[in-house]
Order: sequence, then C-alpha cells, then structure tokens
Amino acid sequence: MNDILEPAELDALMGLGKEGATADRQGGSDRYDFATQDYAVQRLIPALSLVQTQFAEALKGRLRQLIPDLDGVRAERVAVMKFDEMQRMLTPPCDISTISAAPLAAPLYLVFEADLVFALVDHFFGGQVGSGRKRLQSEFSPSESRFMQQLARALLPDLAQSWHSVVEITPQLAERHSDLRFVDGLQPRDTVLATRFAVSLPGLDSAIWLLLPWAAIDPVREQLGGHGRVSRQDHDDQWRQRLLGGVEAARLEVVARLGQTAMPLSRVSRLRVGDVIPIESPHNVTVLIESLALLAGTFGSHQGQLAVKVGGCVDPLSMHQ
Repeated sequence: MNDILEPAELDALMGLGKEGATADRQGGSDRYDFATQDYAVQRLIPALSLVQTQFAEALKGRLRQLIPDLDGVRAERVAVMKFDEMQRMLTPPCDISTISAAPLAAPLYLVFEADLVFALVDHFFGGQVGSGRKRLQSEFSPSESRFMQQLARALLPDLAQSWHSVVEITPQLAERHSDLRFVDGLQPRDTVLATRFAVSLPGLDSAIWLLLPWAAIDPVREQLGGHGRVSRQDHDDQWRQRLLGGVEAARLEVVARLGQTAMPLSRVSRLRVGDVIPIESPHNVTVLIESLALLAGTFGSHQGQLAVKVGGCVDPLSMHQ
C-alpha cells in the first residue's frame, strides 16, 4: 500500500488528517461508523424481512376485502437509506400514517402512494380500478382522507400480528400527513429501513411503503438479532440432522475391479465374439465407489460367496499419477 499512496494521502482518504477533519466540520460530510446504523443494521434485516413478508400477506387479505380481483401484494427487500432520499422518492401527495408502536422508540410510517389511494377510494364508491385517468392534485379530498384513516386503523392489528414472531408491539395511529416533509421527529440524514410492498391491481401497479427509523429499533435490537438467531440455529440443527440422515441413506455403486490389462488398438479392432482376453488371477483388488478408487483389498470368498476384504484406503489422486 505504501508503494501506491503516501501517508498524507492515506490520512486524507480515511479522514484522519487535519485537513480531512476540517472538511468534515465545515463541509458537513458524515463519518462512517461501522458500529451503528448502515453497517450494524445488516444483521437485523433477516428478522425484519420475515416481519415484512407476514405483513404483506395481511395487506393482501385486507385489500382483497375492498378489491376482490386484487392480483397480489409482494414485499420487496428491506432497503437502508436516508430520510431525505425517501422524501425525493415519495412525492406528495401520499397518504402517510404515523403509527406509535411501543416498545419501539420511534413511530413507524405507513405510506400509500397517491395512485393506490385514488384506486381504492374509487372502487369503494363504485368506480373502476385502472381506468387510465391520471389524477393530478396536491391534496386528498376529505372523503379520501377519512377513508384512508379508517383503512390505516384496520391495518393496526395486522401490523401487530406481523411483528408477533419477533416482538410484541402495540400500534396506535398518532398522526396523518400527505407530505413527508411535514413529518416530525425525522431529520433528513436519519437512517430509515424502508420496505416497498408492490400492489398489483387490474390495470394498475402501485405501492405501499413501511418506513422504520433506525432509532425505533434500539429497545428491541436484541430481539431482532438475538431470538431470531437462536431460532435459526435450532432450525439449522434440524436441517443438518436431516441432511446427514439423507446422505447416510444414499445408495452408491460399489465396484471391485478384479483386474485390468492393456492391448494395442489394432488388436482391439479385430476382437470378435468368442475371443479370449487373458487377465492375471486377482489378489490385490481396488474398490471403486461411484467410479472413484477409494479402497484397496484382497480377493477371496466368505460364507460361500466371492468377496473382497477391505485392507485400507487409497488416495484417489495417486491412481491418476
């Protein structure tokens, strides 16, 4: 490394030099802390993915009560991003429900994209989903807001049930907004765990988002990363035992090679039915398992049957030298 970068360049690259420290303070850049946030949250994602998959099933059942011909709801991967990125992705209006969920230390945010809100409300009042109309408006109507408030309340038990396998939460609807910029309690550079639930309706593909601030999981981090690991370890032990049992029960072809000889191609080409190929009387025998020479033994008989007595193992690589 010293042949590539000078010590001063290394300090500047890692932000350890004075100039790098000054740039951090004046330029507003973030130092990367491997003990928290983006790095540490990776070990929690498997448990969170399980929660979101269960919530996707609950969403599908709830939305099918409103739209029977709903094609499906699919939970996509948990994404780690900054809150200002979410603000740029989810342009207003969006239906945003702020949900307190003790013992989580910060609220969850359930966000419906505008097209999905319009489709759900239109269908509820007798319209058709996917009519091809593009609704352009900056706020939802009072009817749309009341409808979505009732839907958000109906989803609270489903949200609690989806978290049940990891930690018990008590979700309650706290606030509602139509623009992420008006959401209190989150700063632009705060880390959020965002899961997009792709919703497929006839003629319309839209989405629901569930935003989980990094700060929210502090009180339950051990449950997310601890109990989940114990459960996975138990599951791994069961899987290992089943795999071992399956391997031990597998049937293999075992061949005792009594002898071999070599002859020129000219003779092989003249072989006819009834020709005799002489081989030496076998004594030392090589045993092949699935065509791989692994054992050596002696040829003889046992209880009136021809048999091979295993004398030891063979290095399969030496057979090809």
